[in-house]
Amino acid sequence: MKVTLQQLQQGQVEFNTLIVQSFECEHYLVNVLDMEGARLIVCDSSGKPLSFRSQLEAKKPFKGLNVSDTFLEHQSPYNEMIGIEPSPVDALSVPIANPDQDYS
Repeated sequence: MKVTLQQLQQGQVEFNTLIVQSFECEHYLVNVLDMEGARLIVCDSSGKPLSFRSQLEAKKPFKGLNVSDTFLEHQSPYNEMIGIEPSPVDALSVPIANPDQDYS
């Protein structure tokens, strides 16, 4: 499911967890977990997923929104890169500073 950044900033959708997904070292997408645990991808007003160049840049729009947990998530394509059949390996998920705790 999708949610716009504006909806989150205006409090139309309640959430407490921010997930910053890392792709190819320079592309980051943002997901949130709503209060029921549903994962929502954060999009612009036209429905296109927002893309950022760093994890700090990805967290800036969420300052002041009382995010309680923030995770950096990375799914490795290693098996595919070396020609092995992809396996259902969970993404690496690491807790990082919440947007209000960053000095950026």
